[in-house]
Amino acid sequence: MNKLYILYFAIIVSSILLIVNVSKLDFDNLQNGSYTGIIGNILLILAMIVTIRDLKN
Repeated sequence: MNKLYILYFAIIVSSILLIVNVSKLDFDNLQNGSYTGIIGNILLILAMIVTIRDLKN
């Protein structure tokens, strides 16, 4: 059960970082935006969800 708490915590932290990265994005000029932080957080969240599903099965 301890691993699940760590995974849930990682999802929450990654979601907060995703919100921060999206809020810093310049919507007037999307050419200057760095999308690596956003894509990295989305991939981390997806990986944690898949890992949680594997641990529960």
